[in-house]
Amino acid sequence: MIITCEACYSTFRLEERFVKINGSLVRCSKCQKVFKVYPPKPTDPRNGQRVKTKNLIDYSEFNKSGKLISHGMGIALDISEGGILLETPTCINSSSVRLAATDNKKNLAEVKGIINRTQKKSDGMYLHGIKFFDTNERVSKFVAIVIKEYNFRGNNLTIKVKHRIKS
Repeated sequence: MIITCEACYSTFRLEERFVKINGSLVRCSKCQKVFKVYPPKPTDPRNGQRVKTKNLIDYSEFNKSGKLISHGMGIALDISEGGILLETPTCINSSSVRLAATDNKKNLAEVKGIINRTQKKSDGMYLHGIKFFDTNERVSKFVAIVIKEYNFRGNNLTIKVKHRIKS
């Protein structure tokens, strides 16, 4: 890893294995300043900045030969250019999915994805980490629609649904 002196801004190479998890004191060989360095943070496997959302997302699950297995709805909890975190009431068992979303003007965006991980929550819902597997243009359009729609609807699906039930 590369470290930078806090006093003189000189850079040095330091083996990560010598740096403790809670930090290690080092001395700059140029100005003799002693400062603390920390190990690098683990990288996030997702590409791009994650944006929190609460959008309804339509998903279709396909087998290896491309045949439709199931279809359902989930809630996008966050999204980035690399993928999406989708909460569903049932487990998506196939690795291949197609996601669809619409905006307030009824524009449809679809994107293909691969399930990276699945976790069952204590409330019985499932969290699916889905990596996008499509052209950059389709991914960008899908991400833009999800984020714009989330902002257009007032950022909270739960409040909107509760408001409609009371009306």
